[in-house]
Amino acid sequence: MDKTEFYKLLIRRYKEKTATDEEIEVFFQLIREGKLEASLMAEMGIDLDEAEAPAPRIRSRRPYHLAAAAMVLIGFGIAFLLMNHPSAPLTESALALAPDDVPAGGNHATLTLPDGSRIALDEIGIGALVEEAGVRIDKTEDGQLVYQVASSASTGTNHRGEPVLHEISTPRGGQYQVVLPDGSRVWLNAGSRLRFPPVFTSAKREVYLVGEGYFSVTHNNQPFIVHTDGQQIGVLGTEFNVRAHPDEPTVQTTLVQGSVRVDLENGRSSYVLKPNQQSVVDRQAQTARIEAVVATEYAAWKDGYFTFRNTPLATVMQDVARWYDVAVDAGALPDKRLYAVLPRDVSLATLLEMIELTSGVQFTLKERRVSLER
Repeated sequence: MDKTEFYKLLIRRYKEKTATDEEIEVFFQLIREGKLEASLMAEMGIDLDEAEAPAPRIRSRRPYHLAAAAMVLIGFGIAFLLMNHPSAPLTESALALAPDDVPAGGNHATLTLPDGSRIALDEIGIGALVEEAGVRIDKTEDGQLVYQVASSASTGTNHRGEPVLHEISTPRGGQYQVVLPDGSRVWLNAGSRLRFPPVFTSAKREVYLVGEGYFSVTHNNQPFIVHTDGQQIGVLGTEFNVRAHPDEPTVQTTLVQGSVRVDLENGRSSYVLKPNQQSVVDRQAQTARIEAVVATEYAAWKDGYFTFRNTPLATVMQDVARWYDVAVDAGALPDKRLYAVLPRDVSLATLLEMIELTSGVQFTLKERRVSLER
């Protein structure tokens, strides 16, 4: 079977909801890479060479096959936004936002030190931010906060022997990456906080998360523990996503690779996850369930995508509200579910058009508030 036939088969199986989890993961990856473009167009009966795009509505600097990134509508066929063939090169004026439109979020975060001083990371230059007690904190060109610890570094405790903690926090509309003292990497999503010691010196590496973070943990003999409200996660070296927003009733831990153990706060239950498994912990009831998932879909946000599969529209709009720092009239949202891969770097008006295409719901955007069109 050649590539064209394989792509056609993959699209057909996805449309008919007969694709396996592995096939769905391949499908989304091919969409992100722009390799399904011609096959999707053919599925819709569109001549790729003759297709023209409504260029004035495009506000993304992402290569256009990625900005188009495949709006996928299941049950009624596939809808694919024709944004990848502008009739003329985009200019700065074409990229300007319309009135009431809202730009996508970006790398915005604040570092809070043990003495209470705060550093706005998006307002400070590249290079060393702090150097003290054998710890150097750098801001890199690619938007990371990097901790480097000398062998002579102090223990990182106060006079009572308690660990001192640094905190990196992202606002609504912000995200950031931090490289911890042990080399582990954490991606923080919008509206999140991570507290951690500047030096890991005890028998275990402990951090504290509120919100959503993706962890790529460096392997060593010290257990790495992530504390959230209602649970703690213990690992040695692995990659996983944690969603623990305080305004949501559950905490989700999704394992991409390796192994993790999730211990409930009440101490009565623990669960060991395998790759492509997710634990969903009910904070109030202190119960958990384990589900089989495509783990990379839950981590796609760190690579610049919203990925929704049978996701309630209310949850979709909750994510949109955090990333664009807007209010959403959630009470009026219909009971619909969304299947889509959406780019996170387009303006809000453009994103809402994509959601309208796949959901059939019409929105209005005014003064940073999203409402249903009446």
